[in-house]
Amino acid sequence: MASSFSHGTLGGQSLDGGIGMRKSWFYKLLFSYLPVFFIVISFLIAVFFFSVGEITREAAVTVNRGAAAHTLEVVDHSLRSIEQMMIKELMTTDGIQNFYNETLWDEPFHRMVRPSDKLRDIVTQFPMIHSMYMVRWEDETVLSVDAALPLSRFEDRAFVESYLETGDGSRWTSLRPYKELTNQNATDVVTLVKPYPVPAGDQGVLVVNVRGQSVRQLVQEMFDSGFLQALLVDRAGDTLFATGLEPLPTGRTFTEAQSDYTGWIMKSQIRGGAFYRFASSFNNVLLSSGLAAIIAAVFYITYISKRNYRPLASLTERVHGYAQLKAEQLLRNGGKDEFAFIETALDQMIEQSDELLGQREEHLQSSKRQWVKDTLEGDYDTVSERAWPDKAERYGWNAPRVRAAVLVVEIDRYMEFCERYTKRDQSLLKFLLGNVAHEIALQHGAHIFGEWLTANKWSAFLQLKEGQTTEDVAMLAQGIVTWIQSNVDFQVTIGLGDVVARAEDISASYEQALHALQYKMTLGNCRVIGHWEAPDPSDAASRGGMADFRGLTQSFKLGEPEWETHYERFVEELRTGASPKEELLHQVNYLVYQLSRELSELNADYQRIWSEEAAPRIHRLLKHFDTFEELRTGLGGILTDAQRRMAALREERTYSSTMKEVRRYIADNFSNPDLSLNHLSDAFDLNPKYVSHLFKEEFGEKFVEYLAGVRMEQAKELLAATTLSIQEIALRVGYTHSFSFIRMFKKIVGLTPGDYRKQAAPPS
Repeated sequence: MASSFSHGTLGGQSLDGGIGMRKSWFYKLLFSYLPVFFIVISFLIAVFFFSVGEITREAAVTVNRGAAAHTLEVVDHSLRSIEQMMIKELMTTDGIQNFYNETLWDEPFHRMVRPSDKLRDIVTQFPMIHSMYMVRWEDETVLSVDAALPLSRFEDRAFVESYLETGDGSRWTSLRPYKELTNQNATDVVTLVKPYPVPAGDQGVLVVNVRGQSVRQLVQEMFDSGFLQALLVDRAGDTLFATGLEPLPTGRTFTEAQSDYTGWIMKSQIRGGAFYRFASSFNNVLLSSGLAAIIAAVFYITYISKRNYRPLASLTERVHGYAQLKAEQLLRNGGKDEFAFIETALDQMIEQSDELLGQREEHLQSSKRQWVKDTLEGDYDTVSERAWPDKAERYGWNAPRVRAAVLVVEIDRYMEFCERYTKRDQSLLKFLLGNVAHEIALQHGAHIFGEWLTANKWSAFLQLKEGQTTEDVAMLAQGIVTWIQSNVDFQVTIGLGDVVARAEDISASYEQALHALQYKMTLGNCRVIGHWEAPDPSDAASRGGMADFRGLTQSFKLGEPEWETHYERFVEELRTGASPKEELLHQVNYLVYQLSRELSELNADYQRIWSEEAAPRIHRLLKHFDTFEELRTGLGGILTDAQRRMAALREERTYSSTMKEVRRYIADNFSNPDLSLNHLSDAFDLNPKYVSHLFKEEFGEKFVEYLAGVRMEQAKELLAATTLSIQEIALRVGYTHSFSFIRMFKKIVGLTPGDYRKQAAPPS
C-alpha cells in the first residue's frame, strides 16, 4: 500500500514537472521568436504604409501638374477667342471699321453710333470683357460703348500714349487699373491692343479690357475642390488669382507652368503637403531599417533555433500545435486595436488615392474630348506635325503613320427622339451609340475616336490600317446603321469623308462628311452617305444649275410673274436631261436650298410661309413621288400656293405698292449716275433712311446691292451682244468712271468685263 502510494506520488510529481517543463519551453521559444516576428512585420507594415503614401504623392503631383496646365489652357482659350473676335471685327466691313472710314465724316450715325452699338453687342456677347474702346489717330478721338470724347479728356490716355511710344500691344498686358471717366472707380483689367488696319495701325487701334475678376473666377472654378493650393501671376509678377493668403511653399508636390500665349505663370501645391514630405523623408530610412532588421532577424532566428533544437526535438509536434493555438489567441485579443488602426489608415490613404485617380481620369477624358474636337476642326496646335504624335499617342493612337477617315453619325428625326425619351434616356442611348461604334470598329480592325460635338451628331475619325480603303469604311459605317436599326427604336444616317494620310487633312474629311449629310433629305435617311454621292457645286453642271436657279429664285422672291416661266424652263431642262431619280432629287434639293437662302433675306412673315408651310410640303413630296410628272405638278403647285400667300401678304402691307413703284423706277433709271437713296427720297417724297428700311424689308436686300445687281445684269447683256467699249458700257449702266464699273463687275460676277466678254463670245 505504501509502496503504491509512493509510486503514485512520484508519478504525479513526474507528470506535473513534465507539464511545467513543457510550458516553460513553449514560452521560451515563443518569447524568443515572437519579438523578431513582430519587429520585422512592424517594419514591413510601416514600409508598405509609407510606400503607398509615396505612390499617392506621385499621383498627386501628376494631377497637380495636369490641373495647372489644363487651367492655363482654359484661360488661354478664353483670351484667344477674344483676340480672334477682335481680328474678325477689324476685318469685317460695315461694322466697327466705319469709325475709321473718312468717307463717312458727314454721317455720324454710320461712323459713330453703329460702331458704338457693335462694341456694346460684343461686350454683351463676351461676359469676360469689361470694356472696349477705339482710338482714331486722325483726330485723336476715343469711342467707347458709352461715350465719344477727345483723347485728352480720356482717363486711360496714359495707356494709349504708352502704346504709341513703345508699340507694345501684341500680347495681353499685366494687371492694371482702368477707368474711362474721372468720376468712375478704377477696375483691375488685363488689356489687349489691336491696330487698324492690321498690321500697320496707321489709322487707329481697338482696345479690349478683360476683368481681372473674370480671370479669377475662371481659375477658381478649376480649383474649387480645395484640394490644391494655386497662385496665378502675370508677366509683371502681379497676382491674378490665389487660393489663400498664405504663401505658396515649394516642395516635392510643387509645380509651375507658364503659358506660351500670355506669359502668365501658374504655381500650384497640394494642400497638406507636410504629410507627403514626411512620408518621402522617412521612406528611405524605413527601407534601410527594415532591410537591416530582416537580416538581423535571420541571424537571430538561426542562432535561437540551433540552441533550442536539441531539447525540443522530441516535443516539436506538441509545441508547434500549442504555440499555434496561443498565437491565434494573442492575435484575437491583443492585436485587435492595432490592426483596426492600420486598416483605418490604409482606408484613408486608398480613398485619397482613388480621389486623385478619379480627378486624373476626369481631366484625361476632358482633354481627350478637346483633342478630338480640335483634330476634327483642324486646330493648328493639335494637328501640326510637331504636336500631333505626342498628343495622339497619349489618347490611344498607336500607329506611327496617319491613315484616317471621318464619319459623322446623325440621329434621324431628332425632335421626335427628344420628345420620346427623357434627358437621362437620351444620354444613355447616345452613350450606347458611341460604344457600338467602338465595338464595330474593333471588329473591322480599326480604332475610332469620337465625341458628341453637337446634340444630334456624333463626330469621329477612324485610325485605319494600311490597305484599308473607303469601301472598308463604308462597310463599317453600314454595320453601325444596321445595328442601330435592328436593336433600338431610332435610326441614324452616317456621312463619310475621304481617307487621308495626314493629320492636317482630317478636318477636310470632316467637312466632306458634314457636306454629305446635308443631302440626307434627298438621298434618304437610315443609310450611309459617302462624300462622293453628294453633288459637287464646283462642277460645270452645278454652275449651270445655279445660273438658272438665280433667275427663278430672284423672280420668286420679288413676286414677279416671270417666276412661272423660269420654273417651266427649269423642269424642262430636267426632263430633257433624262437624269436618274437621284439626280432629280439633287437638282430639286439644291433649288429648295437656294430658295430658302433667298427668302431668308425677307421679312419674318414671308419666311414663315416658306419654312412652316412650303418647305415641309416639298420635303414630303421628295420622299413619295414616283414619276417626273408628279414631281413637276406637285412642286409647281406648292410654289404657286406659297407665292399666292406671299402676294396676299404684300397687298396687306401699306407700303408694298410704293416699293413696287420704286423698283420700276430703278429699272427705268438705273443708267442715271445720280440714282441714290437721296434721289429716290426726292422722287417719292420719303425719308432716305425710311426708303432704305422699306426696301430691305420688302425685297430682302439693300438698295445699293439691288441697284448694282440690276446694272451688272444689263452690263452682261451689253458685253455679250454688242461691241461697245468698256467705257461706253459703264456710262450706259450708270457709272461715270470705268474703273468703278470694272471693280463692281468683278466683285459681283467674279470676272473682269473683258474676261466675261471673251467667255460669253460664241466659239469660232
